[in-house]
Amino acid sequence: MDVIAEGDPGFKRTKDLMHRNSTLSQVLREAKEKEEQWTTNEVTMETDKKTHYGLLFDEFQGLSHLEALEMLSRESEVKVKSILNSLSGEELETLKLELEHLKEAFSLAEFSEEEEEEKKEDDDFTKEITELFSQLHVSSKPEKLARARNTAYEWIRTSLEKPLEEKEEGEKQLEGETTEQINKNSIEDIHAFAIRSLAELTACSIELFHKTAALVLHGRKQEVTAIERSRTLSQMTVVLCKELSSLSKEFTTCLTTAGVREKADVLNPLITAVFLEASNSASYIQDAFQLLLPVLEISLIENKTELPEA
Repeated sequence: MDVIAEGDPGFKRTKDLMHRNSTLSQVLREAKEKEEQWTTNEVTMETDKKTHYGLLFDEFQGLSHLEALEMLSRESEVKVKSILNSLSGEELETLKLELEHLKEAFSLAEFSEEEEEEKKEDDDFTKEITELFSQLHVSSKPEKLARARNTAYEWIRTSLEKPLEEKEEGEKQLEGETTEQINKNSIEDIHAFAIRSLAELTACSIELFHKTAALVLHGRKQEVTAIERSRTLSQMTVVLCKELSSLSKEFTTCLTTAGVREKADVLNPLITAVFLEASNSASYIQDAFQLLLPVLEISLIENKTELPEA
């Protein structure tokens, strides 16, 4: 899902990093460390410090959950390769075919912004993501994710009321510096909360993926097949990416409304930044989703055969 075209410098830089031999967590940790250095070396406003995605993503424990997920993924990948190397003949070919079917079920469905539905109500999103998660048959629940998403929309609803109130108040006083400062602070607040919300929603999504991986690996009897889980996780990833796109549009609409008196060179960079981080957030979620494949592969194997004891 590309909210920003891949030609965008910021988006291109992130994808270039991902094409190296770095893991996603290394890329994000490097970005966070650069932001920490920048905020230490530069004299910045408090509002500026609130808009650093890498710092916020780490604050919401996104990095620690991502690193843990990467570890589980690597361990599972090693186990899968070891098992494949230990097999031969028809047994090997049968397992390879089953793993191929799993990969097909695991692939993300294609979608574009034109196909996106209208913004869901809070209860609709919570119901959809909860129903999808229940199909995984793991003990963890998505309440934290749903709460983060719903909090963001509630904040938007509240902030959209403020410009109207400010406009009415402005009619009672002369146009001047005070009114301009109110509007300026308003769009800065909206931009800062938008970046924070995107970082939180992404961190919560990756936390769910991490917990799902751990529960799949350490769960006892499987009540659902690895292929069924693959399809469900694929659907969940698409829902999350669409939600990020929808949320970014809501925030930019909010910015446009609050910044009606702002010049384009003030407002446009904030809008672009929100779309860019939403695009990057969707990429991070999709990359984290891919880390689940080796976990589901080992789950499939364990379900059909006993692994040799270590």
